Amino acid sequence: MQLVSLSRWLFSAAPLVLLLGACYTRLPITTSVPEPATRVVANLTDTGVVAMSGVIGTGAYEIEGVIAEADASTWKVQLTRVEQRGGSSVIWNRELVSFPRSALTNATEKRLSRSRSIMAAGLVTAGVVVAAIVFGDLGADEEPNPPIPPPAFRAPGRGFRLGF
Repeated sequence: MQLVSLSRWLFSAAPLVLLLGACYTRLPITTSVPEPATRVVANLTDTGVVAMSGVIGTGAYEIEGVIAEADASTWKVQLTRVEQRGGSSVIWNRELVSFPRSALTNATEKRLSRSRSIMAAGLVTAGVVVAAIVFGDLGADEEPNPPIPPPAFRAPGRGFRLGF
């Protein structure tokens, strides 16, 4: 890969990196029943691991998702991620799973942190600019007065004719 195309790739990938690398904060849920559309992260209790093993896996210990519906006894969560005890993380496609409230503990709300995201965006942007300067894509490696190319030369001739 050429250095110029590398720095162009960095410029085009920066928005994607910002989107994927946004900083989140986790706040404790202060109410017993969270509002619908709340993004939650919760640990499973020991009894919750056993009760939900057939649905989300035998080694699950933490879930993340969006509350679809909740009451005092059941939370219906559109799952986005399930952490397994072996260290793996299973990505879900917002499938709806009902959890008995007793199966979940330490529930927190996951929110986008504007201040952290702005700071991360500034650092990524500064890194891209520094990389572009180092790799010479901002014009730092161009000659100030490039030589003028010679004029095109064409030799006179009559061409080639076939006559029968």
